[in-house]
Amino acid sequence: MPLTSTTFVAQTHNLWGDHVAEQRRAPLDAMYRHRQPDLLATQEQRPWSRDLIDDAMPEHSRVNDEFPGWATQSCLWWRRDLFEYVEHGADDVGILAPDARLFWVRLATADGPILFSVAHLTWSGHPKEQETGTNQRTPQAAAIARRLAELADGAACLFAVDINDIGPPNWEFGNNGFLDSFTALGRHSPVTHPVVPSGFEESVGTRLSPLASPRKAIDWIFLRGPVRARAAEVVEFFHRGVAPSDHYPVAATLTLTRD
Repeated sequence: MPLTSTTFVAQTHNLWGDHVAEQRRAPLDAMYRHRQPDLLATQEQRPWSRDLIDDAMPEHSRVNDEFPGWATQSCLWWRRDLFEYVEHGADDVGILAPDARLFWVRLATADGPILFSVAHLTWSGHPKEQETGTNQRTPQAAAIARRLAELADGAACLFAVDINDIGPPNWEFGNNGFLDSFTALGRHSPVTHPVVPSGFEESVGTRLSPLASPRKAIDWIFLRGPVRARAAEVVEFFHRGVAPSDHYPVAATLTLTRD
């Protein structure tokens, strides 16, 4: 696939809601002042973290929409000198958290359009999954893959996700023509959750079990269409010994192709 001149860095980052927010505010600000991706997708965002990123990345625009999920769940940013906004949307794909959706924006570049999207699949500790014993993420992944095929219509498609799983939902994307940025480079992803050591006080175990969360890769950038991965990284960043979140960001350097 011949490469174009449009190369950029995309990043996904779970911002961990309001947990230990005061300890993490300065590290989060420092990260997005020091390491600014060209495209950014977030999960577990809150209004304060969205506004902090706005201030840290003044050369970027983001989706502005009254739907609450753009403030309380996810948002999408792009560098204004590389991308031109076309349209955006938020589609219900069965994710169980309030105002959680498949969030997307269509962008134009000198070498063709990009569909940039994000979602946060349902946590395995959700009451419905605990009651039924049924994986909620696989049908969500299937619905997302179908919707992205409709929206992209052959354009370069980027999907950022906290997938909250290590099996069937990932396979669903792979079987629908997506590659994650690490597989595309013949690599396995390093761990993305949890960040250890974090620099802030935390307990072992959850309200559902005394067991510690296993270290795993659950944060991904999936690609389909005329776009090629050139590099992929799980970003390690600390500010005065404190991490911005309990998830590492994942960044990928990507180039649009001509075919």
